[in-house]
Amino acid sequence: MSGEKLKAKSGIFYSKNPSGVIGIFRGKEVFRYKTVEELIEVHIKAMNALEEKQESELEKNYTL
Repeated sequence: MSGEKLKAKSGIFYSKNPSGVIGIFRGKEVFRYKTVEELIEVHIKAMNALEEKQESELEKNYTL
């Protein structure tokens, strides 16, 4: 590839053995879940926690 550096793979992939869902970022595993449902549950919980934190920070900064 004439001097071009190949980029490491990033994405969400299925694993057969052991079975599960793997998150890869720049070639490194960043998470692994047994099922897609588990991945979704964790993602929803994280998004809810982030939203609550943002609301709390906004209230703290913009209320008298």
